[in-house]
Amino acid sequence: MGTLTYGQVKKTNKTEWIIVSDDEIVTISYDSNIIEKNGHHFVWVKAVYHAPEWQEFLANQIGSKQRIAMTRTRAEYDGIYSLVRVRQVLCYNKSGKLIFDTGDGTSAGWGYVNASDPVGIVGEHLGK
Repeated sequence: MGTLTYGQVKKTNKTEWIIVSDDEIVTISYDSNIIEKNGHHFVWVKAVYHAPEWQEFLANQIGSKQRIAMTRTRAEYDGIYSLVRVRQVLCYNKSGKLIFDTGDGTSAGWGYVNASDPVGIVGEHLGK
């Protein structure tokens, strides 16, 4: 028990975030553990918001009294990263406490990837 035999790989739960954009407003990264299923790519996208006005804007979007310092979004991209739909959004306060979770859903519609938001920025990066 607990011994690895030759050829086995020990799985770790370590997440490696790869930064694709970093400025005074937001740092955008994605989890390197991309899941491929039925020709689609499932990617966790993280956005850490540095600007208080953006933190407040996001809080207002979900009706929270607490500022949103970070979001993690589970995005589903098509096979060539040209289309995307959001599957789940998690919002965290400055202390790292989860304050909002949309739950995992498939009701979001598909849209074209563009560099207007963190999910689009990551999609453009991965599509290259």
